Amino acid sequence: MKIAVLAENSVCQTNSRNVKSEHGISLFIEFGERKILFDTGQSDLFIRNAIKMGIDLSEIDYVIISHGHFDRGGGLKHFLNLNRKAKVYLHRLAFHKFYTKISTLIPYYVGLDQKLFNQYAERIHFIDKDTSIDQDVLLVEGFPSGFPQPEANKALFEKLDKQLIPDMFRHELAMVLTEHDELVIFSGCSHSGIMNIIEKVRSVFPDEKIKAVFGGLHIHNPISKKDETPAYIAKLTAEMQVMNLVFYTGHCTGEANFRSIREKLGMKIQTMNTGELILVR
Repeated sequence: MKIAVLAENSVCQTNSRNVKSEHGISLFIEFGERKILFDTGQSDLFIRNAIKMGIDLSEIDYVIISHGHFDRGGGLKHFLNLNRKAKVYLHRLAFHKFYTKISTLIPYYVGLDQKLFNQYAERIHFIDKDTSIDQDVLLVEGFPSGFPQPEANKALFEKLDKQLIPDMFRHELAMVLTEHDELVIFSGCSHSGIMNIIEKVRSVFPDEKIKAVFGGLHIHNPISKKDETPAYIAKLTAEMQVMNLVFYTGHCTGEANFRSIREKLGMKIQTMNTGELILVR
């Protein structure tokens, strides 16, 4: 399995292709004969970076949008203009209206482009239950809440009946790829909590080994610059430390938090940087 990082908050150290970064994630995944795009970042940057990296996005078979925020699906309209065949999958609730309020009483829209559903209705597929979209490709939703969700979620809201209510992230999903009887999980920002997402996957695949997890940990807010509490990060680190798998993370994890966690996990946690090619064996 090959994963090319088309967009992330940071660029790789060498950056020989002169790729750029932005707040968001987009991953190009080669899985057997299939080509999958997991999230699109917030603009067309992932397309421009893909060209520099020699990746033809017109060959993408599936697009997965992890949740209904612009930093994950803001580039979708650009992709749909470029690629004429790929099916797009996201949660049925992902086209609801989502907002944030940070240090202000004025809500700021952070959701997806509402026009896309009508313009590309024949290509966009909504799920509201665990759904297999191809052999060894499963989308899961409805995550448990045994591990506390990040406090940063409290700044995020959903608009229902003209009122803003706390976002419970029912629109979040994760993708599970099965390769050689082992699992690789792709999460978005992990608003539901990465431990809860892993627990859900384990409930679906109780006998399969998870060998890698890709996704943000949502323990750093890039707008407010605030981290989760040291106690929360310590609890999360302890849970991650006992797992026999590799975490690839970035985006909403935060550099200082990454360094702190790596002191405990060592090579069991890795960064994702724009321009990198990651091989999972």
